[in-house]
Amino acid sequence: MSGYDYVLTAVAAHAVLGSPKRLRHEILAELERLARDPFCAPDLEEAGPSGRKFAIRVRERIVLTYWVDHAVKEVRVLRVEIC
Repeated sequence: MSGYDYVLTAVAAHAVLGSPKRLRHEILAELERLARDPFCAPDLEEAGPSGRKFAIRVRERIVLTYWVDHAVKEVRVLRVEIC
């Protein structure tokens, strides 16, 4: 275990809570994997308005946009998109 946790923005939390049960379990499992290995290379990156780089993880039906705050050991999930 890496000691990292994940934190969702309100937008991301609403996407998770509003998804069907089976998909919600897939999303939560992916969030757990991300927290276990926060150093894994993202599939894509994008820059936010402030210049911060956000990582993007793309899976079959899920797209996660996040950044890792190593100082507090948190993966901060900004968006959860369902394809």
